[in-house]
Amino acid sequence: MHLEFSYNKEEVLHALRYHFLQRGEIKVFKNTLFILLVFTLCGFAYQLVTFGALIGIVGMSVLIGLVFWYMLPVSIYNNAATFQDDIRLNYSEEGIVIATRNSDVEKVLSWQVFTQVMKTKKFFFLYKGKKDFFLVPTSAFKTDLEQREFERLAKNKIN
Repeated sequence: MHLEFSYNKEEVLHALRYHFLQRGEIKVFKNTLFILLVFTLCGFAYQLVTFGALIGIVGMSVLIGLVFWYMLPVSIYNNAATFQDDIRLNYSEEGIVIATRNSDVEKVLSWQVFTQVMKTKKFFFLYKGKKDFFLVPTSAFKTDLEQREFERLAKNKIN
């Protein structure tokens, strides 16, 4: 089957955020930050932490949250030329072939290269490792039947 698509920036940013929030180290960091905030608020309530320290820790937590929510996905989006290009994708029982409008080079990937497939409302995430993945928008499929067939093929070949 053949797909042609372009990425929608806001949808890709949301997909990148989703990817980061699923990462174990980000979950640990998020929980650690939350525990720090709870202890700081309790310490302030029992007058063990000054108001200045409370404001500093809350401000730092908000700043770190904004960096993870906005800056990290935007920087990755801006540095990945693939997201700004038109994609041509062919898939079959053997694997997928990816080409872009700006390049005559086709990248051929067998299904064995991928370690995991994950579907969200807007994307298929085809992981080639824990951090490296390729996004296929669900809107690229002309029909729900094509989308279900791709999902079946990817899950059968990858898992």
